[in-house]
Amino acid sequence: MLNREKGSYGQMISTMCFAGVGLFLLGEAAITEGQPLKLAFMAFCAMLSLAGALRFQIAKLAEVLPRLLNGQ
Repeated sequence: MLNREKGSYGQMISTMCFAGVGLFLLGEAAITEGQPLKLAFMAFCAMLSLAGALRFQIAKLAEVLPRLLNGQ
């Protein structure tokens, strides 16, 4: 079993998939013209996919941030 800091192959694969889909949707949203609802939906999905790629960093930040805000 791999330690928490290194992660597993499955975690690396899913992170790359989230990042790839997020970047693809961001690129598609950048070239979409005249369809504001489609643009908003693709940009929202891109943001969520990129957040999924950063899920471990977001979790670490959520763990540390309360301690920083409380001055500990």
